[in-house]
Amino acid sequence: MRTGGATVLALLLMMTPAASAFATQAADPPAPLSDGDELTARPGERLTFRSPPHLLGWIGDSVTSKIFIHQATLKMHDPVITAEATVACDTPPGVYPVERAMPRPDGEPVDAAPWVTVKVVAIDEAERAACPGKVAALPPEQVEEQYPADSAWPHSPWDVRTFQPGEKVTPTETVMGYDERLTSRGFTDRPVMRGVKAVVTATATIRCDAEPGLYEVRWVGKDEVWARYRVAQIDDATRASCRDGRWDLATGRTPWLVGGTAAALAAAGAYVLVRRRRGPARPADSGPSQA
Repeated sequence: MRTGGATVLALLLMMTPAASAFATQAADPPAPLSDGDELTARPGERLTFRSPPHLLGWIGDSVTSKIFIHQATLKMHDPVITAEATVACDTPPGVYPVERAMPRPDGEPVDAAPWVTVKVVAIDEAERAACPGKVAALPPEQVEEQYPADSAWPHSPWDVRTFQPGEKVTPTETVMGYDERLTSRGFTDRPVMRGVKAVVTATATIRCDAEPGLYEVRWVGKDEVWARYRVAQIDDATRASCRDGRWDLATGRTPWLVGGTAAALAAAGAYVLVRRRRGPARPADSGPSQA
C-alpha cells in the first residue's frame, strides 16, 4: 500500500506529542527508594541511592554493603537526598542487602537497618578484566551538597553556597559557638556568633578583593573546617563599586537571607537534627584560598 506525503505528515504530527512526552518521562530522575526495593547492577557500576526528600534525619547516614568499594553517605542535593556507591569488580552474581546506618563520631556506622537490595548480574571474563579500568575512569564522587537556597547556611562543612564580593552572609550554628568568632580569608573581619538559646548567627561580609574560588570557614583557634563557600566571578566595574561602597546602588543586590537573623533562625530550626547528627568533616579540599 502506498502512503501519500499528506498521510505521512499527519502521522508524524500525531506521533510528535507522544514522542515528546516519552522524552520528558525518560529525562525524569528515578523515584526515591522505599524499604525493600531492588536495584540491578553490574560489577564496576556506580549506583545512586535516592532517599525520600522529607526524611531529613537521614542526611549524613552511611549506606553500606559488602559489595561496595567504599561505603556511601547520604547527602542533600536539593530537592532529593542521595548517596553514590560503586559495586566492586570481584562481586559474584547474586542479591545483596544494602543497609543504612547512623555513623559514630569515629566514622563507624551503628544501628544498621536493612533498606534495599542490589541484584548483581553475571558478566563474562572480558568484561571483568576491563572492570578496574572502567572504575578508574569514573568521575570523582561529588562531595559538595546543595541545600535550598533560602535555608540557613551552613548545614554541613560541604554545604557550599555561592556569594559575590561585597555580599553580606549570615552564618548560622544550632548547637554551639555563642560569643565565638569565625575566620575565613574571604571575610572582611572575624564575625562574632551571637543569638538566643541553641541558635547563634553572625553577619559576615565577603571581601571586595576576594578572588573566585572555594573558601573555608573555621572557628578561631580550631583547625576543623566548619563551612565552605564559593566566591563568584564579577567584572571590574562591579568590583570597583564594591570597593567604593556603592554595591547596592550599582547592582541592586540585597544581603543574602533578607530579613537577617529572624529568617536564619526560622530556616535553621528545620535542620537542627541534621547538624547534631553529623560526623567528622570530610577530607579538606584544595581551594584557592583557605581560612
